[in-house]
Amino acid sequence: MKKQVRLIGILLVLSLVFAMTGCSSAPSGNVDGGNAEPQGKQEKIIWRMQSSWDSGLEIQRQADDFAKMVTEMSGGRLEIRSLPAGAVVSGLNVFDAVDTGVLDAAHTASFYWIGKEPVAPMFAAVPAGMTALEYIMWLYEGGGLDLWHEMYSEYNFGFVGAAGMNVTEDFCWSNKKIETLDDFKGLKFRSVGYWGEILTKLGASVVTLPGGEIYGALETGIIDAAEFCNPESDYVSGLHEVAKYVHVPGIHQPTSMMELIINKESWDKLSPDLQEIVRRAAQATTLVGLGHTIQKDAEAFRKFEEYGTEIVRLSPEIISEIVNIAEELYAEKSANDPFFKKVYESQKRTRDAYRLWKGYMDLNY
Repeated sequence: MKKQVRLIGILLVLSLVFAMTGCSSAPSGNVDGGNAEPQGKQEKIIWRMQSSWDSGLEIQRQADDFAKMVTEMSGGRLEIRSLPAGAVVSGLNVFDAVDTGVLDAAHTASFYWIGKEPVAPMFAAVPAGMTALEYIMWLYEGGGLDLWHEMYSEYNFGFVGAAGMNVTEDFCWSNKKIETLDDFKGLKFRSVGYWGEILTKLGASVVTLPGGEIYGALETGIIDAAEFCNPESDYVSGLHEVAKYVHVPGIHQPTSMMELIINKESWDKLSPDLQEIVRRAAQATTLVGLGHTIQKDAEAFRKFEEYGTEIVRLSPEIISEIVNIAEELYAEKSANDPFFKKVYESQKRTRDAYRLWKGYMDLNY
């Protein structure tokens, strides 16, 4: 038995050595640059990575954690300096900054780039979309990363993929309780993306505002309702101070995937083992972020309860109607966009597999 334990320990050490020296095979969907320097003595590389997030938010913490992880795992050979929105460019200009080489990398979310790529929100968050576990299945086992790279193939990126996540958002904050489908009619509702299209079909008037302006707009009545982020981030933003009701669950955004994009020239300068460290740190940040955000969101709900916020659960009627409108919208987009159809059908295959497994193995305590 002692010999077996010792042998297992030796094998684990060897496995780690191979992984850290770049001998392990790259996962599906990652792009390796053809100009990477050979492994060996390498000068220290310093990257600037800016996010689309303000300091203090959960998703900025995930960006900071990713940067710290890479720096430590590489022994300081690759140092990533994590910067919040506005440090170099505005939060919504990081895509172009990475594409042109102004930034080495960005931590952001692909739904911001719907004007560049109409399918981009499918890799971040969509109404009635995939849950966190379904996204993990799809990205790492269902070809999702390959499709992500395919979408960005015309841009100057060496790597794209997930590097963090938030789970289900708050549906919305308001000073009017939403209990029926009729309550959406005429509602001035802050939102973006596909969800804005669905809200319009529900009869709401969609208002586009930066996240930093939501507090004041709710306080002064410029808007009647707003969705922003997950419970912890909404608490940090103080939305409970200016809205009486928070509605849950966020069927409009079951999961939010964080996006890492890296400039191609910056990526190509990395040795194979440093590229592998970046990949694995991105994966680790995604999985650790899942657990952390649930814990912090639970703490936020306790704070809402203590503050006196009324937490309203959406009716089955509202959830069902949103799902129906969303599926009709995605069918329309699939009919008009072959790549959207390719991505949507790929996600459906993963969701079918997950539901089959869940039907047999779900533990409903």
